[in-house]
Amino acid sequence: MSYTYIRRELSHEEDFAQLIASAAEFAEMCAWRVKTPSGLERKVFLHMINRLETGDVLDLRDDQCIAVIGRDLISKANALKPGYGTFLMNSYRYEPVPLSAKLAQVHQDLLLFERFQGNRCRLRCRLKARAQLKALEES
Repeated sequence: MSYTYIRRELSHEEDFAQLIASAAEFAEMCAWRVKTPSGLERKVFLHMINRLETGDVLDLRDDQCIAVIGRDLISKANALKPGYGTFLMNSYRYEPVPLSAKLAQVHQDLLLFERFQGNRCRLRCRLKARAQLKALEES
């Protein structure tokens, strides 16, 4: 028996569509289940949610706030089950959903955060690579 593997690259439109969808989910999670960050990120938080909901998903002003939310989610999971948030973010396997309802919700929120960050990073990298290639072709 022979297996073939065909790798299919997503188009930029598909990448953007995935990012916009995951950004909307992330914004909804932030609006309803995430504690408003303190410090400078507090000023950006509501604007970030608005930008993500309206499809403005690559704004650099949101980077720090998104990182703080990720760290808060990891800390929240670690507080409910020591080391769990760190483990989940550092592993490539998805663990079964925990028994505790609170931990299960944080688990889902962390996976959503991870998916959103991955989509955002992938699209930024592809756009940067495209710009670099275009610059090379022009020189």
